[in-house]
Amino acid sequence: MRCGAEKGLCVSGARHRSRGRHAASGDQFAPGGQALSCDRSGLGGRPAPGEAAPSVEITPSVEITPSVAVPDVAAPRRRRGAVNGLLILVPTALLVTGATFAATSILGGSDPSTCADGTPRTNLTITTAPSLAVPVRALAAAYERAHGDRDGPCPTITVQATPSDRTLDAVARASPSATSIPDVWIPESSDWLALGQESASAAPKLPLRATTIAGSPVVIAMPREMAQQLGWPERHLSWAELSADAAVQGFWASQGHPDWGQFRFDMANPDSSAAALRAVIGTVSAARGIAPAEMSAGTFDQDRAAQATTVRLERLTTWLPTYDGQLFDAERAGAVPGGGRPASAFPALESDVIAYNRSLAGTGGSSQVRGSTLVAQYPSDGMFTASVPYIVLTHTSDVQAKRAVAASLLDFLGTDAGRRVLSDAGLRTPAELAGHDDPAGLADKLTITDGVRATPPKLASIDASDSTLGTARRFFRHARQRGAAIAVVDTSASMRLPVTGQPGRTRIQTASDLAVAGLQVLGPTSDLGVWQSAGALPDGHRVLAPMASLDAPAPTGTHLDELTSIARSLRTGGATTLYSTILAAVRDRQAHFTTGRLNEIIVITDGLLGNAPSTTSGDANQQGRTGSTRTSRNSSAGQDGSTSQDGSTSRNGSLSQDGSEAPAAGEPTLDETVEQLRADYDANHPVRLVIIACDPAADATSLQRLADATGGRAYIAPDALGLFGIYADTLTTAN
Repeated sequence: MRCGAEKGLCVSGARHRSRGRHAASGDQFAPGGQALSCDRSGLGGRPAPGEAAPSVEITPSVEITPSVAVPDVAAPRRRRGAVNGLLILVPTALLVTGATFAATSILGGSDPSTCADGTPRTNLTITTAPSLAVPVRALAAAYERAHGDRDGPCPTITVQATPSDRTLDAVARASPSATSIPDVWIPESSDWLALGQESASAAPKLPLRATTIAGSPVVIAMPREMAQQLGWPERHLSWAELSADAAVQGFWASQGHPDWGQFRFDMANPDSSAAALRAVIGTVSAARGIAPAEMSAGTFDQDRAAQATTVRLERLTTWLPTYDGQLFDAERAGAVPGGGRPASAFPALESDVIAYNRSLAGTGGSSQVRGSTLVAQYPSDGMFTASVPYIVLTHTSDVQAKRAVAASLLDFLGTDAGRRVLSDAGLRTPAELAGHDDPAGLADKLTITDGVRATPPKLASIDASDSTLGTARRFFRHARQRGAAIAVVDTSASMRLPVTGQPGRTRIQTASDLAVAGLQVLGPTSDLGVWQSAGALPDGHRVLAPMASLDAPAPTGTHLDELTSIARSLRTGGATTLYSTILAAVRDRQAHFTTGRLNEIIVITDGLLGNAPSTTSGDANQQGRTGSTRTSRNSSAGQDGSTSQDGSTSRNGSLSQDGSEAPAAGEPTLDETVEQLRADYDANHPVRLVIIACDPAADATSLQRLADATGGRAYIAPDALGLFGIYADTLTTAN
């Protein structure tokens, strides 16, 4: 493998140890492109002397894309990869059909499957990111023209444009020798190689290293007038400032522009966008004060503060489309799908900012712009480069002819002419990424309307590891999950007693505080209902609030506001009916299972489940159903004839000396409840128990037995950070 400033930088899926060698993020446009077989006459190439002009079909449905300059390399008998200086314009929207290829690839009436010397042609398949399809197809066509009648393996190159996340998935699923995966893969970022090496199924099919043929810094894209309002071009937004500004209500109004609405932060899904993935890493790096090179898998798997930053970023994101191209489409249209202003800022590739601005101008470099351009902000607290790797898959390397063509094509991409085509597409050359001048590079081609710096900032010498990229991507995926849960609050008599070791604080007060804090942890679009469990209630439980989205409107604000009010007004009374309430709640959630959500029963209780009798008595429950009159389960009328506010006569259940409570009459035992939960469990519709005990003396063993029966977990007396930990555990252990 040749590595250097001219031919390209060597990058590894592990750590990239040179400026410009970073496996950084990249923009991915919506799925597009079509497989194109390039013959020796090429994409718009001139026919050989005496040969009729090639027949080309125009596909009417194809959007016309800008032309790119492609070297004419048909001059006879130059060494492989050599080119002459003449450049021609190639309309890249012309698609050659299979039939047309068969006709135009015949040299002098010979078999199109053989070379001029009668040897078989070498078929090489390339899959590239849609944003790179134009220059890669043009270069493949030029290379074919240069090598179609030479000694040795003459190539037939097929270029397919596919989003990189889909290509990685295909590589992971395919067998090592499958024809469904390409011979060469050119994604927009070497992060995809790193993610592939982190995958046990994809890694054997990928090389450890690949050569960088170009690259593009990861930037924060903003409309020019908004960026200027914040001090651009002298001042550039950081990742920390981006998330802070997005969290401020009325941000643009405070800047004198209420007409701009809210500061809207959008980004593509980090699962399918390397640029967005780098935004996650940059934001966490800034928030935690940890350089990307110092991060590890544990940063996103175990560091609660890093996880909380990631969750916060996900919730600040107003719109999360699949691919970066959809963000540019919204900017061009002036609105997001369904209405609303496009983003005030979003992570993107510098090259795609250039391409977008030039598309507004109509032709590359034109100053006659038809709409608002974007500018690139280079965040000082986390600069990354998306290095474009040339990845030769392992099955290709096993075939000598394919290996030779792949290596020869890589040499061609590193020539002056090859680098010039890539820089024409807005990409930095390997020399530029390393901080050197390159006559074939991008810097001298930039204009003021491109909205980018002539020279990007310098980068750190060591980048994030493969495992860091993989765990960051997975945790953001987890953070996007929303719940469909029932919160069961135990309000039996024991909940009015002091918390163990805290004589001035009752268990119900602690439970109420946990419930209110927990509501703030859940995603705003999570669905939540609240049940109350106590023997003083009809059936031992009741619904305090039916399930609804937390941001749904309610009579007193939102559903979140309503649940907060309920949590603050809970009253205790009656024997414990926790086991029967848990069974009823689990069955209710199974009957109304919400696909694609975390279906859970969140139980808040003191966790003291003893059966010893006691003469201790307490207050009557003050939250019975309006208009109902009944004697509470496992209790008789109050000794003083007291009656609850709803007219029902009630009394607390029996409490033991340690504050545990005897279960109500007819209540199942712990063993019976566990057995029934296991019997009711449905792997296709899993409903998990998350049990939170508000008293440190809770019966942890019994609570965990209940949770284990559903694949859930029990937690004892968590604090505020512990509550977020419970939430993070719930996200990462979901089926």
